[in-house]
Amino acid sequence: MNKLTITRIILGFILIISAGTSGLLAQADSTKMMISPIETDRPDKSEAASVVPKGYFQMENGFSIEDTEPGFIYTHPSTLVRIGVSEHFEFRIAAEYINIQLDPNPKVDGLLPIQIGFKSKLLDQKGIVPQAAFIGHLSLPGVASEYFRQTYFAPSMRLAFAHSIHDRFSVSYNVGAEWDGETPRPDFIYTLAVGAGIIHGLGAFVEIYGSVPQQREDDHELRLDGGFTYLISNDVLADISGGIGLTDNAPEKYIEVGFSYRFKM
Repeated sequence: MNKLTITRIILGFILIISAGTSGLLAQADSTKMMISPIETDRPDKSEAASVVPKGYFQMENGFSIEDTEPGFIYTHPSTLVRIGVSEHFEFRIAAEYINIQLDPNPKVDGLLPIQIGFKSKLLDQKGIVPQAAFIGHLSLPGVASEYFRQTYFAPSMRLAFAHSIHDRFSVSYNVGAEWDGETPRPDFIYTLAVGAGIIHGLGAFVEIYGSVPQQREDDHELRLDGGFTYLISNDVLADISGGIGLTDNAPEKYIEVGFSYRFKM
């Protein structure tokens, strides 16, 4: 599967879903309402517990460089498309193109398996009860560059929770499991992020996150990251972040920049 074919498949997915969703949304009432500022599932690893507003198309893009000690992994870009279907549900498509340069191995680049999925809002925050959502994805083994193809479909799922504190601070955390498309045993994942509004439009976060395979306990990867976001407008957000590995088998460090936007369909 060459790059042109893969690109056509991705665009086809987006166009088909956008067309179908637009038809459903055209039946909704036209009452105008104030929409809260864009909220993204990046740059931290904690997925937000909110969904994209009904009738909106949102795209989140990131470019990163990861130092793995024997070399570097470049992501250019990672893209997440989110389409608000209802007040409690969104459709998602994720794609990631990477370039691996690990000495002394030859350079490899290509598209990772496309992921399709959804996010469903479960709860609104009420007192100590957090805002909550369920997120599910499925990696498609055949829709990828040849070097990165999986043998089987690979599901992933997580529960996302969030607490807002005094409109200025927030705490987000996720728990879930991911499969790699090769083995039946999943990796268990967890995240914990604290965010703060600094000045108008500027925010910051710090986070700890990791994954725990079932095979061996010493494969546990633990990382620390942090960064900043800037709300350019109600529908446009820029970000920059970086992180380090806290365990021996975790990648040394990474840096990432991103740009996200949305519009009403």
